[in-house]
Amino acid sequence: MIQVHSRVDRLSKDIIEAYKKLAPATLGHIIESAMESAIEPIFRPIKLVGPALTVQTYPQITSAVGEALKIARPGDVLVIARGGEHRHATTGEIGTLGYMELGIEGMVTDGPIADRAAISRMQFPTFSRGSVAMTGKTGGWGIEWGGVNVPITVGGITVNPGDMVFGDDDGVLIATPEEAAEHLAFVQEKEEWEAWVREKISAGLTISQCRAERPDPMTKVTVGTIRR
Repeated sequence: MIQVHSRVDRLSKDIIEAYKKLAPATLGHIIESAMESAIEPIFRPIKLVGPALTVQTYPQITSAVGEALKIARPGDVLVIARGGEHRHATTGEIGTLGYMELGIEGMVTDGPIADRAAISRMQFPTFSRGSVAMTGKTGGWGIEWGGVNVPITVGGITVNPGDMVFGDDDGVLIATPEEAAEHLAFVQEKEEWEAWVREKISAGLTISQCRAERPDPMTKVTVGTIRR
């Protein structure tokens, strides 16, 4: 049985647009919810920001993804937990075309994908555990199991429906809508400070001199705890 739960819409469009101009690693200074490095972008440069539409599949059977597509909205990010499956692809070229037709913003999965070159050409933001030459299975296998809009674990991090998925060339970070809103001003200030430091260094100052003239915004914040 595939359990499909109601949508969770908690992430504002203003927050999403603001983070599109920022870097996950900056937010990663103060919240400890970056996925494992094994969850990598399939091409670079890449950027992905949006609310998580979570999916839990049976290891080699990906039928639950089809159920998620029935409630997907433009801007959603599919986050797909494969139950430890590393041999069957989560999706390939044709499946990705279907995601794009629905306006899905991107995908993050702890399984592999197929048709890596084609998806890269399409520039559909995708983070996966590598690629593989064997597809996932749907229908006719006697196993219909999974969940949509349920808490899942991907890349060592718990992802809840509606969480902010924040990815770029470095990898993926997950933030609750509350964390995203609370820390936005810090992330903006930190990146503005770093740009200022680069200018000052180009003009001949040292990093120590920069910090003496204008303290690092990190001095004003408390680092969060690791989320698992």
